[in-house]
Amino acid sequence: MRPKSIFITTGVVAIFAVILFLWGRHDDKVYTFPGLVQTDSAQVPAAARNDAISDFDHGSVHRLAILVTDPSSGWLGLARGLRAHGIPFTMTRSVERALTHRVVFVYPMISGRALGKEDLQALARHVHDGGSLLANDVEGGGLESLFGVAGAPQVAQVDAITWVEASGAVEDRQTRISRVRSESAVGALAYDVTDGVAAARYDDGRSAIICKRNTGQACVMGVDLGALSERAYNGRGELIARSYVNAYEPSLDTLYEWLAKFYVEGEPAPWLVGTSHAGNDFAILLTHDIDTTAAVGSALTFANALKANGVTGTFFIQTKYVRDYNDDVFFNDKTVPLVRGIRADGMEIGSHSVSHAVAFKSFPFSGGKDRYPDYVPFVETHTTARDGTVIGELSVSKFLLDRLTGAQVDSFRAGHLSDPFRLPDGLVQTKYSFDSSVTANASLTHLPFQLSFNRASLALAPVYEFPVTIEDEALPKLAQRVDQANMVTAKIAEHHGLAVILMHPDAAGRKLAFEQALIAKWKGRAWFASMRQYGEWWRARDNVDIDIEGASGDWTLVVQPGLARDLVIQLPKLKTLRGTTGNVSVLNTRFVNVRDVSTKASISFD
Repeated sequence: MRPKSIFITTGVVAIFAVILFLWGRHDDKVYTFPGLVQTDSAQVPAAARNDAISDFDHGSVHRLAILVTDPSSGWLGLARGLRAHGIPFTMTRSVERALTHRVVFVYPMISGRALGKEDLQALARHVHDGGSLLANDVEGGGLESLFGVAGAPQVAQVDAITWVEASGAVEDRQTRISRVRSESAVGALAYDVTDGVAAARYDDGRSAIICKRNTGQACVMGVDLGALSERAYNGRGELIARSYVNAYEPSLDTLYEWLAKFYVEGEPAPWLVGTSHAGNDFAILLTHDIDTTAAVGSALTFANALKANGVTGTFFIQTKYVRDYNDDVFFNDKTVPLVRGIRADGMEIGSHSVSHAVAFKSFPFSGGKDRYPDYVPFVETHTTARDGTVIGELSVSKFLLDRLTGAQVDSFRAGHLSDPFRLPDGLVQTKYSFDSSVTANASLTHLPFQLSFNRASLALAPVYEFPVTIEDEALPKLAQRVDQANMVTAKIAEHHGLAVILMHPDAAGRKLAFEQALIAKWKGRAWFASMRQYGEWWRARDNVDIDIEGASGDWTLVVQPGLARDLVIQLPKLKTLRGTTGNVSVLNTRFVNVRDVSTKASISFD
């Protein structure tokens, strides 16, 4: 009996040892597509050089002039925000060049250290002659009275600013800029007001934005808009927001809207580039994350429903060929035809990584096995994984989807929105154009924005981020959040923004009903596009070359040839339209639609 028991016990232990060994190797848990070998990881070099202020020094005198007094400041974040919000600008280090413009933003500092005596006197004359001047930090130099303030600014550790004349919902009245006692604390500047007028106040009651009318207007904004933009766009704004997702958090949008009004008020012939596709108030991107066995089975149902409604969407596919902690293999020869069916319905196929690991954000950038079939990442627990790399997740998933479905993948979303710090570099190296791996609230904006290499303030990457607005996993369940989702969407529509919906199509009943209700509510006002469609339009809009030529009474807005289509241009001070050339139509008295800029277009007006 005893020897037999020992034998059985020993045998059981041995079996478990073999199981554990095999589990550790996980060789028998990998599905391999026969004969498929990735010979080229499609990597391209990263940024060759850092962006320079001079790269943005161009355009007519009718743009907003940014006079950069400190090259180590957040001027690149300011450039990203101005482009996203459609405010035409030029950047320069030259005071003389800046003062040829009627509206000048001295960033980040006016002081006797940053500017010479003659420069300071020239800025004062500019305002007394009717120009507009904005500053972030006014420290000495004798110009305090020009802005209606006195003394040196004090650092204010505050969470928000409240707009003096705003009413309505809290997000309309109060703009989040920081979170004190956290890593997201941002030091703003407060001033002692003399004869200036406060447009906004901090939550401690001190003035945040002060303006004074002279012949022209001088305003000081204590919030460093460039630094706040860098923080938000580089993935460091999450703790500032009131909530992570499923709510409206337009901190950057509100501040840039104020800046746009300042520019329009002071410039005789201003223009703004619209943030919505012509004919639509805003855009909705219906995106679907296929990252479970259940989702694979019902994804085609969602694609068929979108097609029946006459809209399109994006389906992010996890190329899961490894069985591990997360789930079984569900990307194989049986499911690839389903993905082809989604594409046949006119939907975009995007990548949702290989492993869908929470640990993706801490993966090494690259390794020795970043190509298929050698790349075998393994998720061990909810928070741990091994053998994964950022390049492997991007490159291998794209290779498989491109090769097996003909998709030509341009868009990526990280599993769990687990966002590696060097993801922008990886996206560029593996030839993606668009990403959706952060939330709008964490980015403090409901508009897309351009990423930067290494999430630093040095060089822009040729990749655009489309942040997630509404997702389907938070409580209460999605069916109980229809009204809330419509309230958030209505705010975005009002401000001509972007709503990205993240859906896991694992429960076709209630989740499909939510999506159908959203389409029924907003079709006709929203452009329902795939991420690629919207991304290509936004990229062309972001790079459009527009300027105003001529003199008072005989202005001409000129749009240089490019790739932009269905572009809305606002002319806030247009009185009489004299004529147009090119593929241009007038939407109403102050909005024009450039349908196609493959050839030069112009609008003459006074």
